[in-house]
Amino acid sequence: MFKERNMLMAKMKNFRKSFSGDSTSLLEDVMEFIDSSLTSIGTNKKLIQKTELITEEMIAELSKNSFPGSALKVQVTKRLGDTSVNLSMKGAAFEPYSDDESIDEDSSIGVIRSVLLRSYGENFKYRNKNNVNLVRIVADQSEQKLNNSALYALALGLVFGIIARMFIPQPVNAVLCDYILDPIKTVFMHAIKIIVAPVVFFSIVSCFSQFGSLSEVGKLGSKVIGVYLLTTVIAVFVGLAVFSIIQPGEFGFALASDLSSQAVNIDTSVDTSLLSTVLNIVPSNFLSPFLESDTLQLIFLAVLCGLSVGSIGQYSAMLKELFDALNSLFLSITKIIAKFIPVAGFVSIALLIINLSIDNLVAILSAALSHMLAICVMLCVYGMLVMILGRVNPIKFFKNNREGMITSLTLSSSSASVPTNMRVCTEKMGISPVVANFSIPLGATINMDGVCIYLTMFGLFMAKAYGIQITLPALISLCFTIVLLSLGAPGVPGCALICLGVILETLNIPMEALGLIIAINPILDMFDTMSNTTGDVAAAVIVARSEKMLDVEKFNS
Repeated sequence: MFKERNMLMAKMKNFRKSFSGDSTSLLEDVMEFIDSSLTSIGTNKKLIQKTELITEEMIAELSKNSFPGSALKVQVTKRLGDTSVNLSMKGAAFEPYSDDESIDEDSSIGVIRSVLLRSYGENFKYRNKNNVNLVRIVADQSEQKLNNSALYALALGLVFGIIARMFIPQPVNAVLCDYILDPIKTVFMHAIKIIVAPVVFFSIVSCFSQFGSLSEVGKLGSKVIGVYLLTTVIAVFVGLAVFSIIQPGEFGFALASDLSSQAVNIDTSVDTSLLSTVLNIVPSNFLSPFLESDTLQLIFLAVLCGLSVGSIGQYSAMLKELFDALNSLFLSITKIIAKFIPVAGFVSIALLIINLSIDNLVAILSAALSHMLAICVMLCVYGMLVMILGRVNPIKFFKNNREGMITSLTLSSSSASVPTNMRVCTEKMGISPVVANFSIPLGATINMDGVCIYLTMFGLFMAKAYGIQITLPALISLCFTIVLLSLGAPGVPGCALICLGVILETLNIPMEALGLIIAINPILDMFDTMSNTTGDVAAAVIVARSEKMLDVEKFNS
């Protein structure tokens, strides 16, 4: 009993302190308390830096809008692996996201703060209740621990599958697969099916509704977003090109394996004409895209709703809060489901080893290696872009960005890599803080080049595995869907799998196909994240150079 209690206390820590709002050293005292509290909890130093960035901004806003004599209450807690900083102070309500139309290029501090806040996504919450401003900032959600658990599960599943295949009789393996492993995988697949439509819909709605004010930032914002869209489109074509050249796997190999033993009806002709594809984008009613899992119609409705939210006057703020709340709800459900990825990975790799032939395992491995090759090609593209558009040495670019690439590869999280990438941009690249502080947090939100490559290559690989011919209209639909998904992809663990589920629906591929790559997905995600963050830094270099905000001497030093 005492042992269980001690284990529970180790998972729950709580630090509280109240500070006078009239103190001249308020900011320094609070930051020192937060830093020491997070350090004692064991939070990663990079995550502490990231949390302190946004905490400083919020303390300034809380103080500015506080009532006379109000105290700032700070609470740092750790519960079940999630570490958060909570701030509360009596005062008038304020808008943390800057929507000031008067912001110009030289005075964009408010917009920078807004982008930084939005890059936190669900990790930042603000509300005013009974004239008390409440702020919650999640410092650590143990995403790296989840990724490590998935890798351990991959290794254990590999060992278990080999032992079962070599030493356990086939009848026993059949019972093991039919009554234990397959049911676990099926439950996980059904859980993913539940959340695919609402997660994609509300994520895209929230993305388009909240970023509507970025058009007012001026030339700087337009250039940053333009470069991000350029690299996104290039990433899709890189995925298409590498897959077309290598062609991993035999056509229809999954249908011939035991993995497709479940009755699945597959239409091998995904689409018939470009006209029908275009006409089918607009649904006949609002509910049919959700009921029929029609991805293009779902994205169309999401974009339409997102763009319309800001144009209905007094109800805009209320609807934004509603969509944000629903987005938070389904992202929270996604996080719960994602905690079972290690279990699903163990089961999937065991089933692959037990049921698939060596040739089929080689096909999956070749697809993974092809994906990594495409990531390398995309890195070369970044080098060409900084050389041509940024007019700087690409070798020097990668040398300066080495720390950022290693950090993102290790953390497997674009958001968690933001502090490192911002420091690399300003200290090693010589980029003006105005550009770096705007482009890096924004890129962590909407620039997902690695994910685009992942979705393109494995969408086509799954289609080939299940014997589905991809026509030109279906390919155009696929590319369009991937670009939009990359803009609104939820920034939570397992989001790539959820987005891939959307792609499978688009190509009429059974959701069971995810079982082919769940086991190796954590490894792929590491390289995807590295590509994402490298693209963010490359875009910052290009824009800073064009705006004469790049210190070339520091870049080359």
